[in-house]
Amino acid sequence: MDFSTVGYIAFMALIVMICLGVPIAWATTLVAFCGMSYLFGLEQAATQFYTTAFNTGSEFLFASIPLFILMGQIVSRARIGEDLFDALYKFFGRLPGGLAVTSVGACAAFGAVTGVSSAAVGTMARITLPEMRRYNYDMRLSTGTLASAATIAIMIPPSLLMVLYGLWTETSIGKLFLAGIVPGLITAFVFSAYVLIRCRIDPSLGPPGPRFSAAERYGSLGKVTPILVIFAVVIGGMYLGVFTPGEAAAVGVAATAFVAVAMRRIDLRGFGGAIVDTALLSAMIFAVLIAASVLSRFFVATQVTTSVIEWIGALEANRYVILALIVLLYLFLGCILDAFGMILLTLPFVFPIIRQLDFDPVWFGVVLTFLTEIALITPPVGFNVYILARIAPDIPMHEIFRGAAPFVVLALGVILLVTIFPGLVLWLPSTML
Repeated sequence: MDFSTVGYIAFMALIVMICLGVPIAWATTLVAFCGMSYLFGLEQAATQFYTTAFNTGSEFLFASIPLFILMGQIVSRARIGEDLFDALYKFFGRLPGGLAVTSVGACAAFGAVTGVSSAAVGTMARITLPEMRRYNYDMRLSTGTLASAATIAIMIPPSLLMVLYGLWTETSIGKLFLAGIVPGLITAFVFSAYVLIRCRIDPSLGPPGPRFSAAERYGSLGKVTPILVIFAVVIGGMYLGVFTPGEAAAVGVAATAFVAVAMRRIDLRGFGGAIVDTALLSAMIFAVLIAASVLSRFFVATQVTTSVIEWIGALEANRYVILALIVLLYLFLGCILDAFGMILLTLPFVFPIIRQLDFDPVWFGVVLTFLTEIALITPPVGFNVYILARIAPDIPMHEIFRGAAPFVVLALGVILLVTIFPGLVLWLPSTML
């Protein structure tokens, strides 16, 4: 049996195992290890696995992953999300659908200090859903908005997904962070505009809230100012070339911890819980990352990656047609895989094609983040929807998916926008020092 045949059989076996519910880290590791053992022997396979695991675990830049996660955990436990929501509500609550519009803005702002979508949806749902019920908001629109708005958290830097993409593809993480700012703000604006228009046409979907005085509005900014300063320091430091991403993550953790303690929002027990949760999530991510790296080496050895690239090149199709096919692939995979697994499983095939088609890797990183956002709210594996359904068990899950459907279309519209005008993504990174 030649190497390519072994590679294709291994890939099919991997798809079957994932469909059967085997965790992607275990499925990927098993397929890669067995494939390498068959081709090169058990000793060589073990050496490859050990070398990859050691190199991944000892890479300095990978230290930024647990640090950014810890930063987000501290913010979540310090109840910063409540402050963000309160400040924005005083400005936007009086609009039609003001609570939903505020949720979009708060999720975007929360993402600026967490970078994890699940933390955003979990935090904001507990804050906003009781208020939405009190003002008789339409629950389909409300839950759809919450599930969708939380996805913006992985676009606004610091983004854990962009860290993984940057490390795997050797793309500048600092440039990826800066590239996500403008598209993230555009997405927040588009989502908010959609909610505002819907509620203005039909006020029963989301009635306006109370008006607040100027003193109340601007006075509420005091509690969120420290977080905004932390975001400015972390992102500004990378923009000016003062920090590497790893150093920026460390500075962010130290600054966030100092603010949380100074505001008396966290104690030793809270810090302990944040560290434990960080360790668990980091272990999961590193397991997937190591497994995907071994799998990538296996596919290179079997020349599967090369044959796929050659097949794409033989199509002689317009590069935007091929890009559209890649987008459709990710829309399909987003229905059956989790976000990290989807990215790390496909990058060995997709990224070389993107480079061959002469697309900018920073730009594609933003597009891939958009596609991951969509995967979080599409059935049957929409992770954000599942989290929201647990918080609000009285709302049928299919209603949440229906509420999120218009936002999927809007997100695809923003992808089209940044494809037509790539400068929206690339201008800010181009000014980075």
